[in-house]
Amino acid sequence: MESFQHRIQTKKKSLTDVEHKIIHQLQIHEKPFLLSMNELAGLSKVSEPSVVRFYRKLGYNSYQELKVALAQEQADYQQASPAQMDILPGDEIGTIFEKIGKQFFQAIKLTKAKMNEEKIREAVGRLISANQIYFIGQGLSGTVAEDGAHKFMRLGGKAVAVKDPHYQAIYAGHMTERDVVIAISHSGETIDTIHVSEMARHNGAFLIVITSNENVSLARMADCLLLTQASETNRQSDAMVSRLIQLTMMDTLYTKMAAELGEEGMRQINLSRLAVTRMKR
Repeated sequence: MESFQHRIQTKKKSLTDVEHKIIHQLQIHEKPFLLSMNELAGLSKVSEPSVVRFYRKLGYNSYQELKVALAQEQADYQQASPAQMDILPGDEIGTIFEKIGKQFFQAIKLTKAKMNEEKIREAVGRLISANQIYFIGQGLSGTVAEDGAHKFMRLGGKAVAVKDPHYQAIYAGHMTERDVVIAISHSGETIDTIHVSEMARHNGAFLIVITSNENVSLARMADCLLLTQASETNRQSDAMVSRLIQLTMMDTLYTKMAAELGEEGMRQINLSRLAVTRMKR
């Protein structure tokens, strides 16, 4: 079942100011699952019908179902609320470091709850048999693409990261069904990444997408969709934590692929280590 936080992320663009008030109260309250609908409406300074519209928008059949979901998630994950993780102007450096760690830990929990292990196994199988693996992304996602290519290169040198959209288009124009593309975009709506992914699929390449929402444009065209989850706080965007969780997903793919390759995988890794060692004093 989708988590409360994931449902919020999914409906993020359509949430009203009134609904954000309700979400805020549910996130800052120590035990939101104990609130009656009347109490929640009062704390949020909204009407009870607004609460009804809110939980229905998130896909809950009743207010009781919402409360049960909140109680279960708090028991399972023991998550800190966004208010507790929010970085404040007066925070000491150690406190900031700890709060970033809490944000990342929450993102790990949210992503694990949404993880489709069968899709990861499918992705790894395609990566092992690929003629060439292309990692594409823009901005911070482009940095994740470079990190991914650097890792997978160690397993045989058939990985390349492409950040420039013109270069991406040229590569995509020459791809075949023997190639695999890993497209990375937290929003899933980056125009250049979408266009290049369309070209790659048109030419037969297998498309693996790492994004945060199954309802975005990039996710809908994926052959294999891998979702990552990261919540926002009041004083910073989710860009920092989303990058870390994307890197963790990439590490998961790499580590599983290395394990599947067995002795041959270790041989390739050792060759890569040796090549780098020769460049050091």
